[in-house]
Amino acid sequence: MNRITAIITTLTLTLLVLPTVSKGQYSVSDSIRPERIVVKSTTYGLTNINSLDTYLNGKSFNGAGLHLQHEKLRDARTGNYRWKYQTMFSATIGLTALEYRSQSVGMVAYSWSGYHCFNIKKSLKLLAGAQIMVEGGALYIASNGNNPVSAKLRTTIGATGMAIYHFPVGKSDWVARIQADIPLAGAIFAPEFGQSYYEIFTYGQIGRTIAFSHPGNSPSVKCLLSLDIPLRCKRHSTTLRVAYTADIYQSHINHIRSHIYRHAITIGFVRTILKIKHENKLKAYSPY
Repeated sequence: MNRITAIITTLTLTLLVLPTVSKGQYSVSDSIRPERIVVKSTTYGLTNINSLDTYLNGKSFNGAGLHLQHEKLRDARTGNYRWKYQTMFSATIGLTALEYRSQSVGMVAYSWSGYHCFNIKKSLKLLAGAQIMVEGGALYIASNGNNPVSAKLRTTIGATGMAIYHFPVGKSDWVARIQADIPLAGAIFAPEFGQSYYEIFTYGQIGRTIAFSHPGNSPSVKCLLSLDIPLRCKRHSTTLRVAYTADIYQSHINHIRSHIYRHAITIGFVRTILKIKHENKLKAYSPY
């Protein structure tokens, strides 16, 4: 596991130098009124993984992996900036182990969220809304023989909320945010106990492999904490984002228990685009 951690750390440091930092910042005068604002961020980092799936094995595996997260948050064209839309893509690859056995883990998720914004005061915004998410991946144990893979696929509708807080540090405006996503209802792929994928896809023995998911049989949650730090010098200006993500994916359906717990620390950059008339773009770096 020490060798695996070293490899993952090296890959993460390589990814962190990939983003290109803008070499200039445009000033926006009072005479320029942007039609809408789009905030984009991409962060990379390490994640701790704890996985269990009784379809493959009855014990928990622990390990580490790489985590990527890309977010786009924008104002709606209508509603006097009271409505905001968010799209989020995340991906995790990693390796977990139990004694002499190893398990590969891969998960991806894409979500679309719509929020109504409540301006509590100048420095604090609260957002509440609904979310549609599609998530999939797999757990793989090469030494399992006949059933080495457990596939994950779920689509859900849920509730989401966010708090954004601005606070001054010196002459800079730092931004702290907390976000929570809770799936409420959807459909999930869940083979029955002892049912092989060969039977499902070759002979069409689907049975009850597509089940209705809800907090009773699939209690899951995703929490995001982020801190945006403006970085400025004479010729360069950008915003650094440091984030922590806790992603709890679990289910207990058709007599099979499964969970994938991930705790990721990521770092990256934020870019804010002010969209002006005729689709001209001015770039600035004070997020939200």
